[in-house]
Amino acid sequence: MRRFSVPWHHATALAVLMSLPAAGRAADTPATAVSVWPVKAIPFAAHIETIGQVEPFQGVTLSPEIAGRITELDFDSGAIVRKGQLLLVLNDAPEQGELIRQSGELRAAETDLARARSLIRTGVESHEDLETATARFEAAKGNVARVQAVIDQKHIRAPFDGSVGIRQINLGQYLNPGDAIATLTSYARMRVNFILAEENAASVQLGQTVHLAFDTTPGQDFTATVTTIDPRIDGSHTLSIQALLDAPPADLHPGTYAHVSIAAKVAPHLVVPETAVTYTAYGETLFVEQPSTDGPTVTATAVRAGDRRNGWVVIDDGVKPDDRVVTSGQNRLVTGMRVREIPEALPLAGLRELAQ
Repeated sequence: MRRFSVPWHHATALAVLMSLPAAGRAADTPATAVSVWPVKAIPFAAHIETIGQVEPFQGVTLSPEIAGRITELDFDSGAIVRKGQLLLVLNDAPEQGELIRQSGELRAAETDLARARSLIRTGVESHEDLETATARFEAAKGNVARVQAVIDQKHIRAPFDGSVGIRQINLGQYLNPGDAIATLTSYARMRVNFILAEENAASVQLGQTVHLAFDTTPGQDFTATVTTIDPRIDGSHTLSIQALLDAPPADLHPGTYAHVSIAAKVAPHLVVPETAVTYTAYGETLFVEQPSTDGPTVTATAVRAGDRRNGWVVIDDGVKPDDRVVTSGQNRLVTGMRVREIPEALPLAGLRELAQ
């Protein structure tokens, strides 16, 4: 991750300024104790950073399909509900009465059909009479199903497990089709939507793991799996991507921003400890050790720092392999000063993680 982005000549000018105080007197100055690190090419997975937004895996605004007055209300704001649980009932008294009547007609039609099937075997009834009885039975069955469907529409049930939002209706209220009752959200899984610039499109693929961090859970890292990649680059030359977070933190809410990190292709990069880099408003600088007849000296060198992770920094320009750079004690150094090396324990284990 870049800390600064400044013109290269500014950083070079800074390195020159840092060299001025020690000109011509390196031999007269006692060697300063410093720790050094040999610059090496390390397998490094550059990370692409972007911002995403959380949305529920399932989330709806509950509303009725049919008009009616609320006669039963079986939930409150914030309730946890299960799939199929009854939430409210609209006045269904007329339909319940109609269902009783239609059910009676269905039983009568069923009896007539059974009688017609029995009599046709004796020759008393004709095939036309049997077909008429069958049609009457099917019509009666359809009428019962139609009335039952209207009753079911007036019984609002939870379509999935989830948490109810703020209730927007009250007992006795008359609802029209489409009126908002409350939101219902499933928190078991979450989706994270984010975009990438088109030049980074090749860095993501279906099934890839991405790392997430949320401001609501500082210091914690979560992983999600890329499930959808929009097949089209939009007019702003960005690619829309969706990832699935299977085990979200309990306090994660839809609409929350997510810090998304995607590991790009692993390639060798020159890497130094982060403590070796001096960051200023003018750019980044390293002190590079130089051999001399009076012992090693240092030179302030302007560099271009790249990604930073696990206490290590990629140096894109300014040093070469096997250069030895100062990792501690830079605040006492200027170009030309003599130095002597002292051992320092560095987090070498973190190097292995840079390729992940």
